[in-house]
Amino acid sequence: MIKYAVTVRDFSDDRERAELWMQAFRRSKLKAIELSFFPNVEPDSELTKIHGEYARKLKNEKIAEIASVHLPFMGGGKSWDMSLADEDARKDVSMRLQKIIRDNADLIPANVTMHSSMEPPLEEHPARIECVCRTIEELLPLAEEIGFSLNVEYLPRKCIGNCIAELENIINRFDPKHVNLCMDVNHVMDKYNELPDIIAHLAPRIRTFHFNDYDGIDEKHWFPGQGVINWGAVMKAVRAIDHDVTVIMECTKQLEVFGRLPDPYFALRQTEAAYWYIENYNEIEQRLKEFEIKY
Repeated sequence: MIKYAVTVRDFSDDRERAELWMQAFRRSKLKAIELSFFPNVEPDSELTKIHGEYARKLKNEKIAEIASVHLPFMGGGKSWDMSLADEDARKDVSMRLQKIIRDNADLIPANVTMHSSMEPPLEEHPARIECVCRTIEELLPLAEEIGFSLNVEYLPRKCIGNCIAELENIINRFDPKHVNLCMDVNHVMDKYNELPDIIAHLAPRIRTFHFNDYDGIDEKHWFPGQGVINWGAVMKAVRAIDHDVTVIMECTKQLEVFGRLPDPYFALRQTEAAYWYIENYNEIEQRLKEFEIKY
């Protein structure tokens, strides 16, 4: 089964806007989210307090399900890089991540998304992968205790996990009960034509997807249809996976214009339309090919 969700980076540092998010989800067809833990890197901020309050409101009042959470990889003036070569610094990152997970255990669902690194030089990757695996090992007791899968994200550019080989080097060391993959389709850089094959190859360990479109060069987080991805082929590969997966649309930040935040319900409506588009991609593309502009 495929579950559709939407990413929510934060509910705002303003309760009036946070209430708009609750109203939007009550009206929306979307009833599942990936909750960001980015605000949690500054625990005393108003944003963190309101984000946690309304995340719990969303869950406890059954307005929408928290289907995944995304661990921080930046923010708060500190490094959150799980691959740091300095062992003391890496352990500090690990301890802070453990604290965020434990302090929010009531919000942790079956899936947790993690970034392995920022962008270290490629020659450092073999050693850095060992550091990532040590961090994962330190998170595993929490995964067992709370009951979640730590999903290593397919990342772009020089990040660790920017290809099949690096991802498999990490995940194959661990039991699939607690370590799997989040496949972000706009992170494959110039390999967009290979996306269906990449998905098929990694399918046994994919638990979640980040869906968004891009220009075939670098990540953009555009809505589907604005870039180069063949969504018909991608959806065929996703539907071929023989276990449940959660597909998370990660595009609403695109709707921010000149620093102005979009209305939450408008953001959810655009996301609903994006899911309709990918579900009907083949028919829509055929009609586009047949369409003529007449003068």
